[in-house]
Amino acid sequence: MGILDRWRTRGDDDAVVADDGPGGNDGVEPVEEVATRPLTGEEEARLEAYRLRYAEHGIDPADLATIAAAWSAALARGDEAEGPEAVTVVATAVGDHLVGAGYRWVVSTDPFGTDLAVEPPRRGVPVVVRTLVAVRWMQREQDWVENVVGHLARAARR
Repeated sequence: MGILDRWRTRGDDDAVVADDGPGGNDGVEPVEEVATRPLTGEEEARLEAYRLRYAEHGIDPADLATIAAAWSAALARGDEAEGPEAVTVVATAVGDHLVGAGYRWVVSTDPFGTDLAVEPPRRGVPVVVRTLVAVRWMQREQDWVENVVGHLARAARR
């Protein structure tokens, strides 16, 4: 089971329905609308437990440089066993940083599953932060935090 599989769930009744309206769909099935809901108390508590780990990683979610430094340090250690911890803590910090820019924490359900996400202030596509971070962990991508997260935060403020 991979990092993404640990957090995302998919129900048997989740289906993607193709819309063959005018012009057809060119072989690509459209993504259904994404549904969101507020967090439950249990989900809020889970986020709070992740936040308690910020100090040991030197993270201040208001400061992207500290998130980027924690990310770089985790990559430098190169310990595969640390992957889930690094992904979870950095993803939570990224989400909290975006909340500071006007996003809000939600639970997002799309055709690919259900996960914690942050939703832009003007009702756009939620950002599933663990997926955003986990994909970069699997690719060992460096120097992305400030550019990607900074762009998302700036876009929310416009």
